[in-house]
Amino acid sequence: MCHAYYGIINNGKYMKLFVLCCCALLLYTTSHAQTLVIGSSKFNPPFETWADHSSMMYGFDFDLMTEICKRLKVKCEFKPYAFDDLFDALKKQKVDVVISSMIITEGRKEKYLFSLPYLASNAQYFANSSSKLQDPDDLYGKKIGVRAATAYSLLVESENRKNKIVYYDELEDMFLGLKNNEIDAAIMDYESVKYWIAITPGIYKLIGGKIPIGEGYAIMTNKGEENLIRAINRIILDIETDGTFLRIYSQYF
Repeated sequence: MCHAYYGIINNGKYMKLFVLCCCALLLYTTSHAQTLVIGSSKFNPPFETWADHSSMMYGFDFDLMTEICKRLKVKCEFKPYAFDDLFDALKKQKVDVVISSMIITEGRKEKYLFSLPYLASNAQYFANSSSKLQDPDDLYGKKIGVRAATAYSLLVESENRKNKIVYYDELEDMFLGLKNNEIDAAIMDYESVKYWIAITPGIYKLIGGKIPIGEGYAIMTNKGEENLIRAINRIILDIETDGTFLRIYSQYF
């Protein structure tokens, strides 16, 4: 996954951006507060997981953002939210940025600024291992679980299978709905599905293959924060090329 993004980062568009980001990094770090407040999901492994109600957290997004803060020379202050509350927290400036396997979509780009993508974004259907569902064609007319406010409901609707979409505020509730047969299958990001299948062998199974969605996972902030996003982009370029990204990635995927 990491290597796929070297091609993206090294094209003409982003090489031009590289120069702009160098200036933006200096401008941002000398003109902003020393703490960057970051909104993330409460429970979204392997990207982010809050171990309890304290400040204990771990996951790919946490480690990536911590490295970015280190290079920005600012302190990271993470705040947990339900995924659908992240947008409101950003709008009300309760947080400076959001990182939560956030997919870049056309609709979101109209309202927010995004960093360069740090991972390709793919969706994946899955079901209980005991389910008779085998491939996406079997999903016609079925109940599909989706985490609220994610881009996956639009994907389900676009496939015109006359599905009933059941929304869940938290992933734990979606998995419970699957366990209790309230839904026939669920959809979320491919990396998370792989994670759950790996740590709970024999419980879940894939339905079909991964489905490209959006323009990648990225860090999101409010419009008007161009200097911040350019500074973040500069660091993303650096950690892609100096091996840091691959080191962090290898711990979780």
